[in-house]
Amino acid sequence: MPQIITGYFNTRRDAEMTVEHLVQDHGLDRKRVQAMAEGGENSSGTVVSGADAADVAAGDAPEGIRGGRIVVRAEVDDDLVEAALGSFRECNVAELKQSSN
Repeated sequence: MPQIITGYFNTRRDAEMTVEHLVQDHGLDRKRVQAMAEGGENSSGTVVSGADAADVAAGDAPEGIRGGRIVVRAEVDDDLVEAALGSFRECNVAELKQSSN
């Protein structure tokens, strides 16, 4: 039975890296992975990272920063659960939940 793994990330970069690991390294169908803002507003996460860091260093405030965490939700078959959980952890997941589909 497929498992639903939901991870909450403080940066968009970490969330995107998780998606890439799931799809490219573990062969998970991209249609079974969703990435979205935790709340109703668009967000780039709660921590400045990636390209936003250069903007902040220059004194600019990037839009969407610190508006909420990024959520990655993946539907994973039993044989990939441990590998998928490892990818979430490797990519600095802040909070992790797992449930049966």
